[in-house]
Amino acid sequence: MILHNDENELLLVNGQIFTLDPACPRAGAMLVRGGKIAFVGVREEASSRCRFQPEVIDLAGKTVLPGFVESHMHPSILATTLLDVDCAYPRVKSVADIVDKIAERVRATPEGGWVRGWGYDDSKLEERAHPTRWDLDRVSPDNPVYVRRTCAHMGVANSVALRLSGITADTPDPEGGRIGRDPATGEPSGLLMDRAQDLIAIPPYTDEEIERGFILALRQLSKWGITTVHDMLVDRAAFATYQRLAESHKLPARVRVWLEGVTFGSQDAGLIPFALGLGLRSGYGNDMLKLAGMKFILDGSIGGRSAAVAEDYAGGEDDKGILYVERDELSPLVAECVKGGLRVSIHGIGERAIELAIASLEDAVGEVPIEAVRAMRNRIDHCVLPTRDYLRRIKHLGLVVESSTSFMYALGDSWISNLGYERACRTFPLRTMIDMGIPVAGNSDSPVCDGSPLLGMYAAVTRKTSSGRRLGTSEGITVDEALHSYTTAGAYAGLEEDLYGTLSPGKLADFVVLSDDPTSVLPEQLKDIEVEMTFVGGARVYSK
Repeated sequence: MILHNDENELLLVNGQIFTLDPACPRAGAMLVRGGKIAFVGVREEASSRCRFQPEVIDLAGKTVLPGFVESHMHPSILATTLLDVDCAYPRVKSVADIVDKIAERVRATPEGGWVRGWGYDDSKLEERAHPTRWDLDRVSPDNPVYVRRTCAHMGVANSVALRLSGITADTPDPEGGRIGRDPATGEPSGLLMDRAQDLIAIPPYTDEEIERGFILALRQLSKWGITTVHDMLVDRAAFATYQRLAESHKLPARVRVWLEGVTFGSQDAGLIPFALGLGLRSGYGNDMLKLAGMKFILDGSIGGRSAAVAEDYAGGEDDKGILYVERDELSPLVAECVKGGLRVSIHGIGERAIELAIASLEDAVGEVPIEAVRAMRNRIDHCVLPTRDYLRRIKHLGLVVESSTSFMYALGDSWISNLGYERACRTFPLRTMIDMGIPVAGNSDSPVCDGSPLLGMYAAVTRKTSSGRRLGTSEGITVDEALHSYTTAGAYAGLEEDLYGTLSPGKLADFVVLSDDPTSVLPEQLKDIEVEMTFVGGARVYSK
């Protein structure tokens, strides 16, 4: 339960409190009252300001920071993955491991029941290949199976799932998607890329299952020290679940909802008519649950070779990924949102997708004054391969870049394989963006990557992949800048810098207690720092 009673006081002492507020950068004590920060400074004055008998927390030298803001995550997807068969590396290291995991779940599933898996990464499997329908058929001849890759932009179905979905050798590739095929026979291999995934006739989880998954996912956020999360692709069912959890005071983090702009798998207007028809605008809601805006997805992933890049993928010919929509389709939808007071957040990874995202907002300026567009702080999500010209246009439009820095660590090695080393080094030009004055908010895109903000900071500072290779060290940023990207920049990206992001009197008491000081350890140790406690509105939502 989040604290709102003014008689509830919390006094933190004997620690290092990093406020990220220039007016008082560091302090030894902090007083919380009624879910907000009442005072930050020396212990004696903090104690003298107590009005009641406070709960005292002796930090024993540990470090306090503002709560982490996850600017781009998918808790509603993470919720379902926690119900799926876990096929993520390093728990799964080969196709045989995936098959064994699926076999275990099949044995516990009634005949004909669907088996879902999540999280394999072909670039890290021993075979360096996707599983196939025939691999899955060996252990599931009667149950339909679908296993999604870690990027969520593709997955593999077994023969039963393909048959139930009506996918055959004669099924054409849908617009914006591809069906993997056996090169010798033309038969579907089971691999479904991007919008081809929507051909799978998999039934949804029940409301009860989804709510259980949501609670598990949100608890995980608290373990990572995340106090505010932007859920970046929310449909009606997920929105309804969030509302039920908020009404029953079961949200351990503040949730900012981005509704589907273009329905993934089609080119219709998603939930735009729903939102505008009700007169909803960005910011509707309360401190715990709030509508942020509309989300658009323009391309796939580099790991899956479906991001819309400017040059062919390494070893490919006429292989530049998939652009989901065209400018004449996207621009009217973006303009409609902006005119209606709905912020837009646009997924663009490859150069072609980033250029389209920028162009759609430039088109909106023809209908809405540039000052109004800038004031909305619209966003480009991921923004992996921007050119300098694109960055100048981003700056002109007042856009915020949501940089999924965890990608470098978790996916960087596959990027080297798919892009080539030189192009992989050009990804995420963080140093350039910050020097140009572009707001950069860090994120993980979990469940695509591990959701720990400290891992994302490590990647942003060291620019190391999980194998230890470095990607363009000149674009690395400082630890202080990385901290800001997950706190103050995250708050700015949400138009909520007056509510949280620094530990300042009057702001919401969202903070995290860490085992070590990120500014004093070696950069290599950043990812090993542990979250000891997490507080939202002065209430402890996690304790190690």
